[in-house]
Amino acid sequence: MTGMAPAVLLLGALACVLLALALWLFAQARRQQSQRSVESTLQRSLEIRRELQTSAPPSLPGMAAPRLAPTAAAGADRLRWLKEQLRYKAWGIAPRTLGLLALAALLLSLMAALQGGALLGLLLLVVCLLLGSFGIWLRLSRRRAKMLSQLPGFLDNLVRLLSIGNSLHAAFQFASTNVPQPLGGALQQASAALNVSPDLGQAMAQLERTWGLPEFGLLAAVFRMTTRYGGRADMVLERVSSYIRDRQSAERELHAMSAEVRLSAWILALLPIVVGTMIMLLNQGYFMRMWTDVTGQKMIFIAAGLQVGGSLLLYRLARLR
Repeated sequence: MTGMAPAVLLLGALACVLLALALWLFAQARRQQSQRSVESTLQRSLEIRRELQTSAPPSLPGMAAPRLAPTAAAGADRLRWLKEQLRYKAWGIAPRTLGLLALAALLLSLMAALQGGALLGLLLLVVCLLLGSFGIWLRLSRRRAKMLSQLPGFLDNLVRLLSIGNSLHAAFQFASTNVPQPLGGALQQASAALNVSPDLGQAMAQLERTWGLPEFGLLAAVFRMTTRYGGRADMVLERVSSYIRDRQSAERELHAMSAEVRLSAWILALLPIVVGTMIMLLNQGYFMRMWTDVTGQKMIFIAAGLQVGGSLLLYRLARLR
């Protein structure tokens, strides 16, 4: 009984951490809603200020923009840094959904702890965390791939707008209005950033930090160079679009040639997990007898470690980078 006390304490600590994370996500959703309302109010005030500056005489003083308190600004900076590190904006998942998933994982872990002990609950909690991380990584990878497939079409539209005489900023804002998701949402963020700072290269560099795509960094370098030194931005962007299309075509051919290897890696990685889950669901008595035995517990933990290590090795072998 004394040997189970540290495991119970560890499971309780992890449960408290997950509960705090869920509450933080709910609070974050409320904070984002209030932040949107504040941003819309500021946007309306900026529009009113522009109208007054264009219609009123030059001696009329402008409207003063509201400033945040130092503590609120520091908290917003820390929250923004955490989001940039986790690339939360690129997930495309609402905070409420993440909170519900965290609560579901916590409830499953507590039920497993009541049935088979604290170690089983802790193991199930770790599995849920690994599955959640894998799901977020898979969703982010698919959104990035879809965004890259939409980027050449956006660049072609941008080149057409530049060729008929629009400025770079105007062409960018016009071209980003009818782009489908997820690229459209990212470009709308860059267009909103242009209302605060006219530096288009900085806005694209922010998108690179958010999404982790080097193509956005390439576009940021092109926009900075065009703004600073001038030149034909339409010709450079056309070549960038052709480069992205050629690379995507080569990647599709490579994926088609290596489809058998990647399918074998997926089957070898998921087969032990599926078989183990079926044994746990269909023959619970067999698994519980193995779990209550000391040697059986060691075998389960060794098998889990070997499964994780083998999955990582298969991922490295099947990764085409």
